[in-house]
Amino acid sequence: MSTFLLILKNDWLRLRRGRVVASIVGLALVLGLYALVYGYTFVSRQRATIAEVKQDERTRLDSLAAWARLDTSIAGNRTADRKQKWATATSAYEVNVPEGYRFAVHEPSAMAPLSLGMRDLFPYYQDVWGRAIYRQVFQQEIANPQKLSVGHFDWAFVVIFLLPLFLIALSYNLLSAETELGTYSLLRSQPVTLRQIVLAKLSVRLLLVIAFLVVFSLLAVPVLGIYGTENLGLLGKFLLVSVGYVLFWGGVIFAVVSLQKTSAFNALTLLGCWLVLVVALPTLLQQILTLRQPIDRTTFESLVRDEYSQELPDSVVLKPYYARHPAYYVPSDTAKRDPDLRPYYARNEQVDLTLARLVQQYEAAVSAREATVSRWNWLLPAVNALELFNGLAGTSAAAHRDYIRQIRNFHSRWNAFFLPKVFKNELLTPADYDRFPAWQFQSTAPGFAIWGGLLKLLLGAMLLVGLGWWRLDR
Repeated sequence: MSTFLLILKNDWLRLRRGRVVASIVGLALVLGLYALVYGYTFVSRQRATIAEVKQDERTRLDSLAAWARLDTSIAGNRTADRKQKWATATSAYEVNVPEGYRFAVHEPSAMAPLSLGMRDLFPYYQDVWGRAIYRQVFQQEIANPQKLSVGHFDWAFVVIFLLPLFLIALSYNLLSAETELGTYSLLRSQPVTLRQIVLAKLSVRLLLVIAFLVVFSLLAVPVLGIYGTENLGLLGKFLLVSVGYVLFWGGVIFAVVSLQKTSAFNALTLLGCWLVLVVALPTLLQQILTLRQPIDRTTFESLVRDEYSQELPDSVVLKPYYARHPAYYVPSDTAKRDPDLRPYYARNEQVDLTLARLVQQYEAAVSAREATVSRWNWLLPAVNALELFNGLAGTSAAAHRDYIRQIRNFHSRWNAFFLPKVFKNELLTPADYDRFPAWQFQSTAPGFAIWGGLLKLLLGAMLLVGLGWWRLDR
């Protein structure tokens, strides 16, 4: 057996006999299980809410469709109440705006319980109707702003915040313990280098943590219902990012241990590294971005909430509207409408056109800030890993913006179905209900690429190991 493998075996046997390892492993198992249950419970509540709103939509549209089929030629169906319900169900405006709206749902992915990300900060369902779309999607406030600083106790939290601490507790005294126990001279008398000793001892601990990650990844399959080739592929990527992040911290530990200081020095230095890399630097960068790249939503939010800011005479809003939609202009149609809803739609589109430029500026500012964070990810392994986890889970801010984009597209299809009938003064038929546009959510998670972020973690680990390797040769 090679010397390296012999050191591995002996160090593993020593770890197994120690109480510290048993305590750390036990604590990690408890916290890991709690994180899985927490994520599962959180997403289950959202799925239950989604099921309720979908049932509400089915009940509402089925009721309208039933009233649209009402035979008004029968005397018993010509009561005031029944005629009013039939009129509502056959009115393109009434179904398009106040009555027949659909819910656009941001379905949680199978991976969402592992990294909840922004799931509670942004709305995950939106009722979509004929009104100006920006007045719909930007009127809701985030649900719980305090979570921005507190976060969730999900699996991503365990990996990013707690696993480095567990690894530090197992590894801070790789060399110093030999000196403090009086076995350092005996160890050096063997035909083995300091590099081999540190690398072998650290490898045992890294393998232990990686085995923990593998076990919980396998456990997540039945617990969270992560089935199917696509979802299992995402879980595999999630595991790769976790391993890359752990290897980065292995590099940090290797570099600090290579200084050959006391156990107390190593412990304090490694805890300081954890505080700087996981807490201080991300917070500092957030403060810098707030000052250097501020994001101001107040202008368009004020316009969103001001129902009367865009009030103009009907003729003023209809003329450019017809220029944009000549198919809706029917000059031969002189029938009176009560009320005339054509200016309503023209005015709402004008609101969206006014707000579109401001929304684009806001989204550009957000993208610029995210690009800045991405450039600094070399020094922010925790932020890097969290972005990768949220991207794989479909719970990132970018995933929510894509959800808003899908809502805007669906709103256009929804209105395109009803507006020709509104402008031509046509009634809805029972057959129209089967042709209503349906919401179909497309997750960004399957196409999310991890390789750039993972490469940063691995290169950082290699750089730190190289630094420690060089020092141990001095």
